[in-house]
Amino acid sequence: MLTIRHDGSQRSFAAGHEVVVGRDAQADVRIADPRISRAHLILRFDQGRWLAIDNGSLNGTYLNGYRMPVIDIHDGQSIHVGNPRGPHLTFAIGPRQGQATRPARTRPSHDSGPPTLTWSALGEQTNPTPHRPPPGRGGPHGPRARPGPPPPRVAPPPARGAPAEELTVIDPGSPARLRAAPATEFTVIDAKTADVSNLATRFVRLLSPRASSAAGTAGTMSIGRAPENDVVVSDVLASRQHATLVPTPLGTEIRDTSVNGTFVNGTRVGSAILSEDDVVTIGNVDLVFRAGALTQRSEAATRGGGLEVRNVKYVVDNGKQLLDDISLTARPGTLTAVIGGSGAGKSTLARLIAGYTTPSSGSVTFEGHDIHAEYASLRSRIGMVPQDDVVHRQLTVNQALGYAAELRLPPDTSKSDRAQVVAQVLEELDLTKHADTRVDKLSGGQRKRASVALELLTGPSLLILDEPTSGLDPALDLQVMTMLRQLADAGRVVLVVTHSLSYLDVCDQVLLMAPGGKTAYRGAPEQIGDAMGTTNWAKIFTQVGADPEEANRRFLEQSEAQKRPAKPVSDKADEPSGLGEPVHTSVRHQISTVARRQFRLVVADRAYFVFLALLPFILGSLSLTVPGSNGFHAPAPNAGTPDEAAQILALLMPAAAFMGTALTIRDLVGERAIFQREQAVGLSTTAYLLAKSAVFCAFAVLQSAIVTAIVVAGKGAPARGANLFGHSTIGATVELFATVAATCVASAILGLAISSLVRSSEQIMPLFVVTVMAQLVLCGGMVPVTGRLGLNQLSWAMPARWGYAAASSTVDLRHLVPDSLLSQDRFWQHTPKTWLLDMAMLAALSLLYAGFVRWKIRLRR
Repeated sequence: MLTIRHDGSQRSFAAGHEVVVGRDAQADVRIADPRISRAHLILRFDQGRWLAIDNGSLNGTYLNGYRMPVIDIHDGQSIHVGNPRGPHLTFAIGPRQGQATRPARTRPSHDSGPPTLTWSALGEQTNPTPHRPPPGRGGPHGPRARPGPPPPRVAPPPARGAPAEELTVIDPGSPARLRAAPATEFTVIDAKTADVSNLATRFVRLLSPRASSAAGTAGTMSIGRAPENDVVVSDVLASRQHATLVPTPLGTEIRDTSVNGTFVNGTRVGSAILSEDDVVTIGNVDLVFRAGALTQRSEAATRGGGLEVRNVKYVVDNGKQLLDDISLTARPGTLTAVIGGSGAGKSTLARLIAGYTTPSSGSVTFEGHDIHAEYASLRSRIGMVPQDDVVHRQLTVNQALGYAAELRLPPDTSKSDRAQVVAQVLEELDLTKHADTRVDKLSGGQRKRASVALELLTGPSLLILDEPTSGLDPALDLQVMTMLRQLADAGRVVLVVTHSLSYLDVCDQVLLMAPGGKTAYRGAPEQIGDAMGTTNWAKIFTQVGADPEEANRRFLEQSEAQKRPAKPVSDKADEPSGLGEPVHTSVRHQISTVARRQFRLVVADRAYFVFLALLPFILGSLSLTVPGSNGFHAPAPNAGTPDEAAQILALLMPAAAFMGTALTIRDLVGERAIFQREQAVGLSTTAYLLAKSAVFCAFAVLQSAIVTAIVVAGKGAPARGANLFGHSTIGATVELFATVAATCVASAILGLAISSLVRSSEQIMPLFVVTVMAQLVLCGGMVPVTGRLGLNQLSWAMPARWGYAAASSTVDLRHLVPDSLLSQDRFWQHTPKTWLLDMAMLAALSLLYAGFVRWKIRLRR
């Protein structure tokens, strides 16, 4: 008899039966790890010995770090599967005391101790994925790598489409009713001690109903990620105490106690009475309420799961049709390529499937849910990797993923759990050795993998990539496509929009789109030659581009899909639901995370940080170049520079405006793609803006302090005394510093507003120069603006105008400079009321600019 130990659990099998080890739900020993193939390893008793035979797996079987096709098993031997440091199996040969031998594929005994359930939240494909040779080059019928010897034959699993066994999870108000885990699942010894730390994927969920807590109401059951719950759901998006089920006179009520939210039929609820067949979504897990109990959905994923695009059309406001009757089906474990010429609607289709836009007609469903009607509950299951990299280049890979995990995972996730999620994602994408490398030092393919890693943190089951191979050389192109194949083999639905045609042979199906968003071909890549009459891609694209209507007509004639009646679409499906609250964490937690990340970004960009550090010293020193020695004191009658104080302020206030604008003007445009993706998965726009404003304001205040200190040290403190802090020079200096800081902060918010307006970084410098010059001219110190129609009103929108006025009020400029050399501006009066009015205008401008930024970067659907 062979005993297999893995992850604290063990299974025993008698000789004479082949034992299948893999990720498939029908495997004898199931290991839910994305690196493991569905039928990864065959254990066979042959001529008096046990052999471990690799079943043509993608990632291999390893002994002492070496990949081995066949391993002779002996007692006490250990091997790794999927990776030299992957899941670990230990074997023992011989009978065990107290346990009867049993053949493979029989139900295990659960007489000793309470039963536990191991539940695969993703319905796995019931047919093992066939061995795939490495991708080849060429067109649709291009050369492929010759496959090796056929793998050992494996007893076929149950037929596709067979309904999965229904597992009763919980029936509040009555003793828990459990069914033992089937033999095809890897049995967990105890949910309280089992290793539930694999939070990087959703392939295994532990459900451990226990007796109700004595502190709770009789019959009340708690659901959450923490092991002390009555029902433990090990999902990265489940809170520690996520929800409770309470029996009431009206029926069973579910009450949400989470941050991420509990959804009933796609709608977020605080509490709700459950009706028959209601679908309850917790994190990424769907449960069905039937006969007074929550049960696992009985539909097999390979039959009813995956992505369904039905007769989708998309028309923009001007009447132009971008998508025309697109249909597509993609099951778990498949890789689909969307190809076509420019303007064919490929990216439009990807964004529509991701839920960013709503179809004019038709429907898009995933795992049985309408994406657009139930977007709030589904967006955590959809990973979207845009063409632009969505990782900050100034951070290391580990830092970027760490901050992303803080933003996307529940706030009650411990630091060690987040670190483990990040480590497992890095290992899955082979980025562990680059964890401490700055993103800007990675190759193009590695940066794309880092972008994919961000999406895998929450374990999405649908992954969409828009032009991931754009700009990559053929070798990196192959690396990316191979990575996508592996991600699909882990049970995900992977959809890739690409212009690259070299490695389409790794895909399960191809959708060829013609101009106008029409379908020209849909099917296996190796069959496109039969459908299009040629395997030459240049001829295919020329043919499709020249006559898209004819290409679409031919496709419809050849497609079997047209024979099926289109699925009716309800009016509700056409109406997108609200996005709901940010579903992954609290606004307070988001502000903290984004602020810490922003501080690190500023410091990590060494050249930028040195520039910001030197800028106040340079600008402060320039203010000292004004001739004269009176500073902010009244000049002598024969002084050579009677308007010395006015000249100092004319340099000081625009300097503050320059520092603030330079601090922020390149920020939002530089990380627009990153923010839009974070925003789509739950980052609050308000939290994002507040966090950035807080960090930049802190830097602005520090720079203002340095500039003010240099000017006061070189020219002396104001002599007239402060408006609010008495007549001391210290009070006047504090008041002058507050004025400079407020001007710098307002200019920083103005810089964010400009950054939100521009489309590219190349537009930043011209607008920066114009803004700084406008502040210099309209501040009122160099060019008189008082009483000049148009110019005066325009100056009111400039922070330097009100900063100069407040500083003039502090130093009593109207007293220091002769009337013949100075405009009589009523906002310069040396009174507390005037100074407060000037400062209030700076605050109002800051709020106005911030409100504009908030409106400009808001999430649109």
